[in-house]
Amino acid sequence: MHFSKLYWFRLFAAAFLLLPVSVAGAADAPGTRMEDPFKKRTGREQVFLLRRSEDLGRTLAFVNETTALLNEQAEAAANRDPDIKANERKGLLEWYQKYADWLRGMSAECDLDVSSFFSKQHAGAGWVTRYEELAKGSRKLADELGAMIQTLDGDKKKLEPRMRKLNTAVAERRILVDKDDLELAREIGPSYRDRSYDRREALYKDLTDEEVLYFRNELRSLGEQQKYFECLSELGKYEEVWLLVRSDEFTKSQEIAGVISGAGPGPLVHAVRDTIRTYEADRAALKRRSGEIDAKNRGITKTGSLRALDRLEELSRYYENMRNRFERHVEWLGAQIGSYQADLIELGKEL
Repeated sequence: MHFSKLYWFRLFAAAFLLLPVSVAGAADAPGTRMEDPFKKRTGREQVFLLRRSEDLGRTLAFVNETTALLNEQAEAAANRDPDIKANERKGLLEWYQKYADWLRGMSAECDLDVSSFFSKQHAGAGWVTRYEELAKGSRKLADELGAMIQTLDGDKKKLEPRMRKLNTAVAERRILVDKDDLELAREIGPSYRDRSYDRREALYKDLTDEEVLYFRNELRSLGEQQKYFECLSELGKYEEVWLLVRSDEFTKSQEIAGVISGAGPGPLVHAVRDTIRTYEADRAALKRRSGEIDAKNRGITKTGSLRALDRLEELSRYYENMRNRFERHVEWLGAQIGSYQADLIELGKEL
């Protein structure tokens, strides 16, 4: 089996992260404690760069998983309903592709930083600003996604007044035909016009079986469309949560990167402690979100038309995808917190 250079690089990076800094950047003589400040600094920079490389690869894998799921469902929907244009899903897919392309580009730049470090034994000039790019880029993508979610929620809400009228008409088997609301009346009888009435009571027309069926079919269709908007909106909302969490984490990494090469350990200790606090808060927030998603998923009642059931199945899979991502990130954050706490112990010896 053929393995790419990137595969071997990732494998080396993962193995390297298991080594303590004192081993990873140790002097040539085995068994000696690394005391040279330059070697300590370069050892920390090595581990920090490799952590970022592994993190970006992992994040890209998450995005690719969700994109594949969205693609799969888009293809299934196109085969099932070839006449229906799912522009909203297409727009979300294009956004995910943009997100993946951006991550791929940032990951490639990170790999160049690592290669440059190992060849020159010091980090390049741009490696600190790379975290700023990651933080700002994540927030920008979250803002774009937030605008898409608002549009989806708005489209869903626009259906509600019509659905309420249809639901009342079907349930009561009659429609209002006086001057207050002639929307439904004019669909089955264009001759209905606004007229002034002296009486206060409303005027209604009883519906035939054929007219009830007409309105019931539309009500079902609008319900399916509403569920479609809900599916995409829910996926987008939790993806937005993810991006904002990641943006905060990249900001903390930027703070560490800005001081990790400094002469004294004091600023680095402060930055690491602040990062641990952020990671702990993120773990708690994502655990809550994971529980929230699980409750929503278990609360789905799978009833309705075949198309509605398809929508509910899509929603369930979106929930499962995001819950798994959040839970895996919670585990990763726990491991990072442990690593940074070990770093603090080593840094404390230098104070």
